[in-house]
Amino acid sequence: MKIFIFLFFMTVPISVLPAIGVKGKVESIKDCLGPVMVWLSVDKDSYKERLLLMHTQVPVGGSFQFYLKPGDYQLRASNEQGCEFFKKIKIDNKVSEILVKLVKK
Repeated sequence: MKIFIFLFFMTVPISVLPAIGVKGKVESIKDCLGPVMVWLSVDKDSYKERLLLMHTQVPVGGSFQFYLKPGDYQLRASNEQGCEFFKKIKIDNKVSEILVKLVKK
């Protein structure tokens, strides 16, 4: 039985499996040019620390996608000019789309 289950999942194309997570596009004002670091984190049990799950560097106008389990997360972005973005997001059983719009802080 275990071999059958293994072979079944090995033959199912990945595109058939549902995509769950977050995808986004990065936009900014004129003062916030240059590469942007995007971080995805989750609060630890104590809520005094955050656990970094994933990060990527994206150009302004570029896009990103993180595949996740359903749950509550924090999405942050910043660049070297001091521009920032923060949003708490809830992932359910589909892909959530986010517009990351950097602002000068």
